Amino acid sequence: MTKKSIIIDEKAHTELGKLSESLRMNLGALIQEMIYYFKKTGIDPKDAVNKDPSLMVAALDKRIVSFLKVQERDILKPLRQDVFNYQNTQKEEISKLIISINKLLNQRSERITEIKKAHFENLNKINSNDEERTKMVISELQKNRQAICLFVNY
Repeated sequence: MTKKSIIIDEKAHTELGKLSESLRMNLGALIQEMIYYFKKTGIDPKDAVNKDPSLMVAALDKRIVSFLKVQERDILKPLRQDVFNYQNTQKEEISKLIISINKLLNQRSERITEIKKAHFENLNKINSNDEERTKMVISELQKNRQAICLFVNY
């Protein structure tokens, strides 16, 4: 590394010395770090002359708040509205699904009732046919008994 010289006035050299002592850096390292700092941050050191740091922080704060408000307006609020709309759509779909399921359950219940009714009607028919057959058998048995009694009495 080659050494370079810069020309500054006596007052600036004195301030640079005080600054290097307070930061515990030698003059070369301090100048090097200052150059990298200004390059990295993009701050123009001429603009910082006679500016109150609290005013600069307030301006930066105002810029950040403005940025956040724009982000809220352009991104967060539309996203919130999209989520709200999606939630409402889901609620509507779930309501439709519940209605469909209830309708199917009612139809199933009605069908079961119809099947039970048909089974009861069939059982009643079987029962009435059985009663008629029993009456006919009893009637035939009585006729046979009478015939046997007549036959025995002769």
